[in-house]
Amino acid sequence: MTSFFNLKTLKQSLKLAWPISLQNTLGALLGMIDVMMVSHLGNASVAAVGFGNRVQFVVLIIMAGLATGVGILSAQNFGAGKADRIRSSILMGILLGIAALSPIIIANFYFADSLMGLGSKDTDVIAIGESYLWITMPSMLFLAAVMIFESALRSISQVKLPLVMSAGAIVLNIILNYWFIYGGLGIDAMGVNGAAWATTISRGIHILALFSVLTVTKHSIKPSRGDVKNLIDMAPWVHLIKLVMPMMLGFGVWSLGTFVYQLIYGRIGTQELAVISLLGPIEGMFISVFFGFASACAIMVGQNLGANKFDEAVAVAKSFVVLAPLTAIGLGGLLLVAEPLVFIPFSDMPADTLAMASQVFMVIALGAWIKISNMTLAMGVLRAGGETKACLYIDTLGMWIVSIPLTWMAAFYWHLPMYLVVLTALSEEVTKLSFFIWRAMQKKWLRNIT
Repeated sequence: MTSFFNLKTLKQSLKLAWPISLQNTLGALLGMIDVMMVSHLGNASVAAVGFGNRVQFVVLIIMAGLATGVGILSAQNFGAGKADRIRSSILMGILLGIAALSPIIIANFYFADSLMGLGSKDTDVIAIGESYLWITMPSMLFLAAVMIFESALRSISQVKLPLVMSAGAIVLNIILNYWFIYGGLGIDAMGVNGAAWATTISRGIHILALFSVLTVTKHSIKPSRGDVKNLIDMAPWVHLIKLVMPMMLGFGVWSLGTFVYQLIYGRIGTQELAVISLLGPIEGMFISVFFGFASACAIMVGQNLGANKFDEAVAVAKSFVVLAPLTAIGLGGLLLVAEPLVFIPFSDMPADTLAMASQVFMVIALGAWIKISNMTLAMGVLRAGGETKACLYIDTLGMWIVSIPLTWMAAFYWHLPMYLVVLTALSEEVTKLSFFIWRAMQKKWLRNIT
């Protein structure tokens, strides 16, 4: 048995994790910058951008389920030395993404106002959010393709190229944000719509740039005409669909639940929705630091499983499952101490909104370690071994059976303060943690799915 906390394993995990963590942290930072740059327009604009991003987040996470499935299969194929199957998985993943997204994008043009109306009774929030969704939702096609390519690259331990490309796209997005929101150089100030156009344009340029780099460098995962011809074989389609469908459904169930939480907060009031819109990207940045480590765990576990090195897979899993929450507790405390610095960019917001945000911030900082533990167990261990259905059932139980009913009662039956409503929502994570630990200890995830 490989020794626990093996130095080689730790160095390899850090090498994989830091670019992924940095990339996801920058992505979450971009969400916070979007909110910051429209905060001078008032609570309605902040709430509209936050809620519009939450709508996209539901779709994004479903696509993340697809991309993760492609990545899991790619990691095990890489471990088994089957590079051609990685390219086929990428093509199939992109086609599945187009098929899933197309009806959603079409429906968005007809029902965006109704969707915004679910989360807020404020007519300004609804109007601003509708326009924001009209502009940004089609760009999810670009983002889905980027996510699938990035997941495949990470599965073969190439994590720096996705980081560099994403960093470039994020810088471009910020520049376009400033230009389009405030106007200049022949462009009128567009406010929230400017942020929307900046997002859409930068996503389109991102996928074009990434595909161009893969083509110029003749990268091994860049699909060829021969790979397109291989798509007529139905067996790989069936294999991929069996893997990704429970994962997409599981991710969808979870992301839809996060949307319901947003509906609850929005129905309490515009101020409460603004608070969650303000703090959501901050929490996302914190969790993104650990997303890289969960991804590294999944890559290393998946590669070991694909090579039938089951003892090594167990050792890697143990190391991550213990270190992730311990680190998160320490960093959560530091985040709480740094609260005055964190809130500096939002000084233009109303004082009572910031006071409410401060209370909720404490709950987020102290409770994040539970979410990180669940992310590590589910994404880094169980799903790496194909335990997608078990994760689906556990996510559904924790969120829809336990937490959402309790959170609704806390908000509208018990009429608790906002920070206690958010605290009640953590019942989901507590429930899931016990079941994820139990499932991991059963070791049914120790299998080669290639």
